[in-house]
Amino acid sequence: MRRVTPPVPRDAAWAHARATAWLNALRRAAAAFPRRREIRMGVSPAERLALAAQLYRAAAPPLADAPQAGKTGAGSPLHVTLSLTPRPQAGEELIRALRNPELLALRHALISETGDVLKIMDRHWPGGLEKDDVPSPGPSSAAEAKTAGAAEPATERDFWRAEDWERMGARLDGLWRAQVALDLSPEGWLTDADALATLERAAARAPRSATVRLLLAEAQLQRNLPQQSLESCTEALRLSPGLGRARYIRALAHWRLQQLALAEDDLNAALNVRSGPAPQGAELARRLRARGAVRMLRRDYPGMCADFADACGLGDCEGLAVARAQNYCRTGATATPARPAPATLPPSFLAAPAGESPATSKDAGTRGTDTSEESAP
Repeated sequence: MRRVTPPVPRDAAWAHARATAWLNALRRAAAAFPRRREIRMGVSPAERLALAAQLYRAAAPPLADAPQAGKTGAGSPLHVTLSLTPRPQAGEELIRALRNPELLALRHALISETGDVLKIMDRHWPGGLEKDDVPSPGPSSAAEAKTAGAAEPATERDFWRAEDWERMGARLDGLWRAQVALDLSPEGWLTDADALATLERAAARAPRSATVRLLLAEAQLQRNLPQQSLESCTEALRLSPGLGRARYIRALAHWRLQQLALAEDDLNAALNVRSGPAPQGAELARRLRARGAVRMLRRDYPGMCADFADACGLGDCEGLAVARAQNYCRTGATATPARPAPATLPPSFLAAPAGESPATSKDAGTRGTDTSEESAP
């Protein structure tokens, strides 16, 4: 329960109470994890909250529907009823999450940013906080706080004004919206095109979050807004230079814009991650497939063949099949002729820029795509 104390606006108090309830619920869920070998061996203590956030959907009613929401007097209570609902097919969801370290890293980033903002608000709460209103200690650090951009409002005052609370409450609301929109699709996206409006609002309310900017970029790219996606990725990288997935999404945006040299530069960086989780399995195959396609369009056929072969070794053989159908990447008697025709990509390949299978792509075959060597997704 949160009490509204001047000068804390009701919206900010509600955002604080909802975020506190969410983190506490995640800690209870993480503590109740079964003692499965996959969890014990594959998840660090800091990642357990992120895994809980992936396995359970959080839901809370808006402030207007909260009990006693119409009472705005000083000291009036706010009740936050937050629920965690297990996702369908929890066993499969667990395996998918453990195989995608980037997903857990982004979940962890949103949780850490939320905890950092709560700690700042708690230090300034008028009259202190009741014990039940203070979130339990989380896996946060000074470095994470700097990355999250959860700095206090620039002020030399000993107290906060209403606008300071509103700013921090808005940041919590933006992070909440982003964690709701974050979800792993079978095609490899970490959010959905339909989440664009939600993520635009989240980015406006939490403008210093690299994770929010990255998710916004993914939604923009899926809505065929490559220039806006590129700009969102660039801002995410300004806030967090080591965010390898932002380089990958920006590469896809460059590809769509036919900026192939820039696309290959970003894909090189996305495949050689120096900080944070490195791509693995299907995600690594997607990036290799994308770079192979860009190299095909740039007529770097040895590099194309190497990337398609490596992707095939990870289970994605479509690129290699496309190249071999045009007498590339062959060996022995069927080796590439001395003057082969320029290699091209079929429309189904270009309709799946994130590495999804054309058979499962919602848009495969529905977009008129030029298949010349200058084509881009």
